[in-house]
Amino acid sequence: MIPDTLQVALITDSGLFRPTLFTMWSLLRHSSEPLKLHFWGDALSREEWQAVETVARDAPGCALHLREITADELAGAQSQAAHISAATMGRLFLPRRLSGRVLYLDGDVGVTGDVAPLRRVDLGGSPLGAVRDFMTAKRASREEPGAPPATYFNAGVLLMDCDALRRRPEGLDRLEDVAHASSLRMGDQDHLNQLYPGEAHLLNPAYNSSWGRTAAQRGFARKLGGEASETAELADVMVHFHGPKKPWKRARYDLWSQRARAVQAYRKQMRAYANAYPDLSF
Repeated sequence: MIPDTLQVALITDSGLFRPTLFTMWSLLRHSSEPLKLHFWGDALSREEWQAVETVARDAPGCALHLREITADELAGAQSQAAHISAATMGRLFLPRRLSGRVLYLDGDVGVTGDVAPLRRVDLGGSPLGAVRDFMTAKRASREEPGAPPATYFNAGVLLMDCDALRRRPEGLDRLEDVAHASSLRMGDQDHLNQLYPGEAHLLNPAYNSSWGRTAAQRGFARKLGGEASETAELADVMVHFHGPKKPWKRARYDLWSQRARAVQAYRKQMRAYANAYPDLSF
């Protein structure tokens, strides 16, 4: 059944709050349809919650739902990487709190196209829709020894069927085991891949472009036998700046590289955002 409205979830703490708010703004700016937006926060200040409401209020038809993540939910949650917030493990609790299809985005994602069509994507009975992880797919396409499975997905953009996930035989308690997820090298991304190995419907890389390297991602997918929907030529919808380097930091990039062009496009949107919300710029 196709939902009438796409639900989107963003989750952050104060450390990544401003980039996450920018992600929300870029999402709302490009959507052709009203969205139901769930913004979850870990120990955000009153001023930060007010900032979320301010940005959402400027988006026609946006239905905003705010929620404070509880200390019990994140008890035992730790990140093994300094640039990844433990608050992102809040996504593991989305199926318990929400129903229907939910699009989850990390706070280092820049939205450059319309996400609304994702409400109509056929997941083929899968509980998740996701894009193959760039580095894993690269290694698998080269048949490197010890490479993770070719279907290993990146969890920075997830299309979650919350109802299907609640019906899973392993139950929500196992999904919400943040202590186990924290013990893994890639945290809850590894955790999700362990729980649902080979079960995610593989989305087109346009929906989770690794630093703008979408053409390379499609090439990996073709070598790995990706279906037509995964390898079709689509304009980027979401660009994910995963890893310790971030586009809002003033690191230098080769001006001719695809990564640099993606950073420049992100910063161009940042300037438009800063003009609209100078007190919320970063």
